[in-house]
Amino acid sequence: MEELGTTIKQIRQAKGLTQKEVYSGIVSRSFATRLENGDHDVTATKLFEILERLGVSADEFRFIQNDYRPDDGEILRSQVMLAYDQQNFPQLSHLAQRYGQSKNPAERRIATIAAVLLTAYSHRHATLTSDMDHLWQQIMSTKSWTLQEIRMGPILMALMGFKDAAVSETIRKMHQSCDRYVSELTDPFHVMDLRLSFDLVALQVLLSHRDYAQARAFKTELMTGHLEQLTSEGNLTLQLCLCIWTWFFGDSSTADQQASLLRQLKVARIDPGIRAILSSWQQQAKRYHLKLADKK
Repeated sequence: MEELGTTIKQIRQAKGLTQKEVYSGIVSRSFATRLENGDHDVTATKLFEILERLGVSADEFRFIQNDYRPDDGEILRSQVMLAYDQQNFPQLSHLAQRYGQSKNPAERRIATIAAVLLTAYSHRHATLTSDMDHLWQQIMSTKSWTLQEIRMGPILMALMGFKDAAVSETIRKMHQSCDRYVSELTDPFHVMDLRLSFDLVALQVLLSHRDYAQARAFKTELMTGHLEQLTSEGNLTLQLCLCIWTWFFGDSSTADQQASLLRQLKVARIDPGIRAILSSWQQQAKRYHLKLADKK
């Protein structure tokens, strides 16, 4: 990874900007020259001012600094989540085994995430490993979640099947953490999409635990927050949540129509996952209603 000043110089020259245009009013020209030569560092405040002049976000700067590629941990995380979205359990198993004993903590953490998703959703006997327990403790001990923990939300809910923890408290913590990042004007990190991904898993956890009263009340949670900030993928996740909810607590024929429409959508990344979720919960909802009928 290049020196900070070297990357700034690279971006400045690529954009055809002079040192005066980038640094004026922020640092002196002599300081700027030493910075670009790698002989000086700069405070975070001044760095952000410089990036603003360059028209580059902090995330993009890191991407460029890493030779225009995401870091290895991000690449691996993307591979794991793609395999999960596509219900590709053999690939999840491969990633969990390949990186589970890595000396790189970031790789080992992502391997643990793959193992959690594999164990929770591949219908195998669930066993909580020490790495999974460490991941759980690390996230739950954090008083307020930032984006890293928010992105881990669905994985955290998957761990709920192994831990004696209050689902409602975890849902509340997730939603409160998301609220700090989004408003009616903007959602710069697509937090509402992350929240809906979390809520989809949360609803399934509640139903799996047969906590039907809380699952019924959960629709109110689904419909709160700044839904206007959802992307098309976030809206798709919301419709999937509402379809599952309606099978259990609304009109089944309406849910069947919703499911038919969702199955017709062609979303390459998550199409297999949508079909698997719909098929599973449609059958479970039928069994739920049969049990209710037997009790009458």
